Order: sequence, then C-alpha cells, then structure tokens
Amino acid sequence: MDDTDRSLVPTPNRPPAGTGQSAQHGDHQVIDYSVVPIRISPVPLPRATNPAFRHLRSQAAHTSRVSKRSQLNRIAEMLGAPIPPKLEVAGDSRKLHPQQLFPMDYVHWEDLTQDVVSEIIFNLERKPTRDGEQARDLSPATRNTYRALLRGVAQEAWGLKKMAYEDVERIRSLKAQKFKRLPGGRAHPEDVIKALLQECDSEDTALHCRDGLMIAMLVTTGMRRAELVGIQLEDIDERTHEVKITGKGSKERVIAIPDGVWERLIDYLDRYRGYEPGALLTPIWNNRNTPKVTKKGLSEATINQRLEAVRMRANTINGTAIAPHDMRRTFATDLYNLGMTIREIQILLGHASATTTETYLFDDSKEYRQKAAKLNANRFGRLQRNEGES
Repeated sequence: MDDTDRSLVPTPNRPPAGTGQSAQHGDHQVIDYSVVPIRISPVPLPRATNPAFRHLRSQAAHTSRVSKRSQLNRIAEMLGAPIPPKLEVAGDSRKLHPQQLFPMDYVHWEDLTQDVVSEIIFNLERKPTRDGEQARDLSPATRNTYRALLRGVAQEAWGLKKMAYEDVERIRSLKAQKFKRLPGGRAHPEDVIKALLQECDSEDTALHCRDGLMIAMLVTTGMRRAELVGIQLEDIDERTHEVKITGKGSKERVIAIPDGVWERLIDYLDRYRGYEPGALLTPIWNNRNTPKVTKKGLSEATINQRLEAVRMRANTINGTAIAPHDMRRTFATDLYNLGMTIREIQILLGHASATTTETYLFDDSKEYRQKAAKLNANRFGRLQRNEGES
C-alpha cells in the first residue's frame, strides 16, 4: 500500500471503514469511526521511522519504556491493529524475543490529529475487562498519562517531518483533566522500620545482611528502587561516605549514607560480598551464603519480593502493608517533621518540582482528625429522651 493512500486495507482484525460497526479486538473495543482516522498497515512499519518507537527509545528508564510500550499497544489495538503472535525464547519464557512484533508496529502514528487523540482518551475511560472482573474507570491521572504519551509521539512525528507543526500544537492544546486525590502510599512510623530491620538482623546470613542493608538504605536516603539496584561499587566514596546515583531522566545526584547504615554496608562487603567491581546489591542463590557479584544487580521486582518476605516474617507488624516506595515517603516525612524545608527535601529526592515533593510529605493528619473529633465529641449528638416519654 502506498504511504499516500488514506484508505485502510481491511484485515481479519478490523471491520472495513465506514461500516458503522464496532468490533471486539482482544480485550479492547475497537473505536467505531465513520471515516478511518489512522492508517493501519498490513505489514509492520520500519521502526527507525516509527514515531512511537522513537519516543520509547528516548525514555531513559527501562520501566518507563515497558509501561509506555504497553500503553501504545493498547491504543493500537483500539485502532484495529493486528496482534502478532508471541515468539518464544528458548529456556526463558519471561524474556522478550528480539524479533517480537507489537500492534504498535502497524500504526501510522503520523496520522494523529487533535480529534483522534481526544477520541482515544475518551474511549480509554474504562479499563479492559477480564474474566470475572468488572470494568473500572481509569483515573484522570492515567488518562493524563496517555495524553502526554500521544503528545510525545506527535512530537517525534514532527521531528521525522511526517507531521505539520500546527497539528502537533493542536494536540498539545488538549487540556489535561484536573483532579485532586489523597496522596498514595504512606509513611511508616519508626517502630515499623525497626521491626523490619530486627527481622533482618535475627539471622547471620548473607541474605539477611543484604536485605537489612537494602531496607536501611531505602529509608535513610530516599532512593527509588531503580536507583538502589543501579548502584555500582565504584559509585560509593569510602572517604566521604557518599554514593552517586542516577535517577529519572539520567539525572545524577549525590547522597550521604548515615553512619549506622554505613556500618551495615561495610559489614556486608567485608563478610559476604567482597570488594569486586559490580553491583552493590547482588543475587544470593538458594542454600548459598556468598553473593554472586554481577554488573547488573537485583531487579526492581526482587526488591518488592524481598521486602514482602521480610514483612511476612516480622510478626509484630502483621497486617501492615509496606511498599518499597513507602520508604521514600517515610524518608521525606521524617526530614520534614525534623525541620527540613521542602526545597531541601526536593533536592534530596531528585524532584524537578516542589509540588511533587509535597505529595510525599505525610504530616500526621490522623492526629488532626482525632483532635477535631474530640473537640466535637459532646456536640450535636442525639437528644436523650426521658423515661415514660412517648
């Protein structure tokens, strides 16, 4: 099909244009247009000139690339792109085959317009249903994420000289949805953190020692999971007790390691890991007491798994949900309660905006709620009725 042809070649996955029908495609409802707004190629398009893949390639963080690829594939399915079969990788089904194609490979993303983007976001209001699950409305924050994603793709299309700048500006002009919600996650009190570390210190093994260092570094430095697992031994300055980390957007910053945590670090290096170059936090295989030093350290998923394993063993905090990012919130809240300014905390967390930092601060609003309830305890209750009153 010639690239100048605006018609759509019907495929088994999509009804022909102008039929006035909608079709179920995978888990997604194909958008029903009277005129097909975006061309779907019958063959995969070159990735070097695919605006969507160029946008993915510009993402510094691996997790961002994965999540945005999933979002782009969802949009492509809504537009009627085919779903290529999954290619198996011998020996490990979790790995992605180098030749794996995606629905986004078939979409002419340069055909995006303001109206199309608006329609896509409108049709993204509900999450796709799964067996036995009821569809849920997507949050305004999630829809804003899709809006920003499509703006980025349009920008790449303009850079490839496939889209007029006026069209990019019109897509940018779509307003974000305004909303306000309670902060996610939580900051944990000191006794919860101590319970986790006491569990790690209860056994003298490489696994317990490493996990204790992992939790202590998260809660006393405010690192993200990706920043922690990315630390190489050469990033640590033995003289100043500081560590250089790389955050979102490849932005580097330096964080000081507190003395108590530094002692945990040296203990882990002296007795278990050693000083061989490589990742600080490395895998420890079952029934072994020596870490396997590698350039690539633990995965972010492993941080989640190990924190949950420690939490499950700490009997004194049963029922307390703890996420790795809660450690970052705890770090920020502790510093705020000890008198540090929001600007100082912003720098330590590596946030571009102080507004983002404010969402990490959990000053004890529970105390305010309880105080207000106590002040109003004896007001506006039900009137007591005398005995014998009818």
